[in-house]
Amino acid sequence: MKQTAVERRVMFEHGLLFLTFVLLGLGVVMVYSATVHSATAPGMHGATGGDGMHFMKKQLLSVAVGLVALVGAMFVPFAWIRKLAAPTLAVGIGAMFVVLFMGEERLGAVRWFSIAGVSIQPGEYVKLAFVLWLAHSLTRKTDSITKFSIGVLPHLLAALLVVLLYLAQPDLGSSIILGLVMLSLLYVAGTRREYILSIILTGGLGAATLILTSAERMRRIRAWLNPDRYAAGEGYQLVNSTTSIGSGGIFGSGLGNGNQNIAGYVPESETDFIFAIIGEELGFIGCVLVLAAFAYVMWRGLNMAWRLRDHFARYLAFGVTMLITLQAAINVGVSTGVLPTKGLTLPFISMGGSSMVVMCACMGVLLNISRTQPRLIRVREENSGTIASMEVFVREEA
Repeated sequence: MKQTAVERRVMFEHGLLFLTFVLLGLGVVMVYSATVHSATAPGMHGATGGDGMHFMKKQLLSVAVGLVALVGAMFVPFAWIRKLAAPTLAVGIGAMFVVLFMGEERLGAVRWFSIAGVSIQPGEYVKLAFVLWLAHSLTRKTDSITKFSIGVLPHLLAALLVVLLYLAQPDLGSSIILGLVMLSLLYVAGTRREYILSIILTGGLGAATLILTSAERMRRIRAWLNPDRYAAGEGYQLVNSTTSIGSGGIFGSGLGNGNQNIAGYVPESETDFIFAIIGEELGFIGCVLVLAAFAYVMWRGLNMAWRLRDHFARYLAFGVTMLITLQAAINVGVSTGVLPTKGLTLPFISMGGSSMVVMCACMGVLLNISRTQPRLIRVREENSGTIASMEVFVREEA
């Protein structure tokens, strides 16, 4: 048997593209199912005009803009992505600062600009901008990544600035996602483990302090630990979400037939708690298929990242994969009661224009990397001369 050789192969991830379309289509259907009854309720006529398809139309518009972002990110020259990393983060941080003073307040949070009737949430765009900048910065510091003052401190300070802006809105969920993505990227880049453990301990103490010094956050924690006791208040969302998921059984009640949904018991059913509607109307099978879809995204994204030779491409692929799947995991965790309530959407499925555009752009970046950046593989010598359709091989030393 001949020795295996190492080659680089460019392989476009058709599966990720197809799965994205499936999740986007599912999102449109679930948003319609979650809102068709509430949109036609007498109290909503002022906002929807009695149109049961009002929210679905908004979702379709978000999907259309998201697809433009996906295609743009997929075909933009890869070198441009790196050049735009620092300016994009600077603009995003500036917008997050301005929104605190000029933004629109909703449910006690100031996160949105309202421009010509369109809501824009800068904090969503900063998630991707931070990953771009972090991948660029880590690539520049590859040879000094083990030094705290060079490989850790600048990234920690940048993350701290963004986290403080998130907390000022407030948006604890996005702060947690940003911190987890940063730590995972520092680990992949080769940062010393004791530095990462120190950051985790410090961050944990900081989070505990924020919770213990805030009456509202403490109420949320108590409601999470004992939702039935606080079912009329802070535990209302969790109780009704888990009730919806549990009532779906194996196969669900069918689209538009969820009793919890029809009665309007599930709050934010088209955004933060859309997984509860999936559980009630598509059942255990539907929930498992959605989870399997995001597991596939993680598997393909991380598998690609580990095999990439270019450091920037590797860190970027790892970062956007973690950004998508961590947000999905936290959203599902909140809906099922595994995690305390956070205001985060389910990628590609929940209604929310800014989040939709950013998640689609993340997938576009991942597809761009798969389309343009070779990854290392091992092949047998006798097969190395074969070039498959849409694949490019570049021979390396074995």
